[in-house]
Amino acid sequence: MEITSFGTLPDGREAHAYELSTDHARVRVCDYGATLLGAEVPDRNGRMSDVVLGFSSVEGYVRETGACYGGVIGPMANRTDRAEVPIDGTVYHLLGNDGEKGENNLHSDLLHGLHKRLWEAEADEGAGAVRFSLALADGELGLPGNRTFTADYALTEPEEGVAQLTMTFGCTTDAKTFVNMTSHAYVNLAGHGAGSVLDHVATIEADAFLPLRPDSVSEGEVRDVAGTPFDFRSPKALGADIDEDCEQLRRARGYDHCFCVRGYEPDGSPRPAMHLEDPVSGRVLDVLVTMPGAHLYTGNWLDNAEGVKGGATYLPRYGVAFEPEFYPDAVHHADWPQPVCEPDHPYSATIVYRFSVR
Repeated sequence: MEITSFGTLPDGREAHAYELSTDHARVRVCDYGATLLGAEVPDRNGRMSDVVLGFSSVEGYVRETGACYGGVIGPMANRTDRAEVPIDGTVYHLLGNDGEKGENNLHSDLLHGLHKRLWEAEADEGAGAVRFSLALADGELGLPGNRTFTADYALTEPEEGVAQLTMTFGCTTDAKTFVNMTSHAYVNLAGHGAGSVLDHVATIEADAFLPLRPDSVSEGEVRDVAGTPFDFRSPKALGADIDEDCEQLRRARGYDHCFCVRGYEPDGSPRPAMHLEDPVSGRVLDVLVTMPGAHLYTGNWLDNAEGVKGGATYLPRYGVAFEPEFYPDAVHHADWPQPVCEPDHPYSATIVYRFSVR
């Protein structure tokens, strides 16, 4: 494992990049934000490319405040109505940072959330793995409990031609709280700077999705994908229906919706959620998850951020994020799976990326 400096934070602390490698793949992660910096994998001709969007140094991740490139999001990912989290009769207040009047919450705190903190790192060079950990005090970022968050990354080759990145997120607490963590990595299987991802072909293991209100908070309905642009049960290009005359797509400028991944069981094993292919390079990404849902975001608001890797250009729809999660705003919908974390029931969730070629 190679550990290198990744730049200096405004307070003078140094960030580090950790390179995990196998015979046919390399992954880089960072202690700032427990961020997935990059993943170099081969195409069908053996040519290596980095398929994860991101910046060349930590300064870019510090400066960027909207797209959350590669970071671990939490304690509460996605949008929370009225920025309120009710727990056993007490309403806890998150930061109001989203919506027309800033009345809702998005990703806990875009300036001070988990993706904007320097985590402690513990490398296991023999296993090709690294663990990041971060402590939050009771009430910090609006939620109860003295909490310790962990993010584990491990890179293996479980079979010929497959590079597997396993991301395991955890949280322990001394008081009942809510935790909904995710990885906000954007991928472009043609290469991080290759342009549009709309020709990528996706299959999503979901019969339903969650429609959005005009302010992008979940409506509270679980809607069948049949007969809608959200039907990815059979392989379909991301761009095939993205500009259809559909109110849900207009509200989000494309896909920015949570899909209800089939087969969820509490404390279950990772199950297939998405199969993604780039027809030109032949690269394939299979995503397996333990969470109830996964949020498909086609980078509709990406802008040409300063300091990206290799001087690349990142514009809308140049990367796709598939963010496994508990359903957005689940805390206000008691019939949905609830992301509860308690002293005797720690939070744990796993995301698996399996890279291969076709």
